[in-house]
Amino acid sequence: MAEQSLTGGRLAVNAAFLKDIKDDNRDLKILFDRIDVLMRTEQAAAHHWPELLQLWADLRDQLALHFGLEEAYGYFDLVDDAHASLNSVALSLKSQHTGLFEAMRHLVETAEKASVGEPSVEGAIPEVTTAQEKVMHRFEAFLNEFKAHEESELKLILDALDEDIGTVD
Repeated sequence: MAEQSLTGGRLAVNAAFLKDIKDDNRDLKILFDRIDVLMRTEQAAAHHWPELLQLWADLRDQLALHFGLEEAYGYFDLVDDAHASLNSVALSLKSQHTGLFEAMRHLVETAEKASVGEPSVEGAIPEVTTAQEKVMHRFEAFLNEFKAHEESELKLILDALDEDIGTVD
């Protein structure tokens, strides 16, 4: 186990835990890639709706693991008082996990309703006519929000490294 001194504490990095994070990222990429293939056209999505429903449900479950691993890994808690601006960003990003997970959970529920022909899908886009199309647009919005969140997390990690948190010069 590698350890790194921090102001006010120690960070222990477990290699097995890092493997879990790496596996999680690979699994997320596989799910996103499979969903992307089925959503390239509305016809493909309509023909593969049951598979798409299962992939979205799998994604919801994988996101629960993903966010749990990120929070357990502790990079949200590594910033000391000397780096308050990074701490503020970390707390903000951590707080987004619940909203992102709930958005995906709600999308799965809505997609299941769309598969049984329930016509009302909240947040309707006027030019989109079917419930399935509405769900697909909602997923695209979720995907954009998730990507922005992940990019912000990466930026936080890079900023923390740039500020040399936890190292002694």
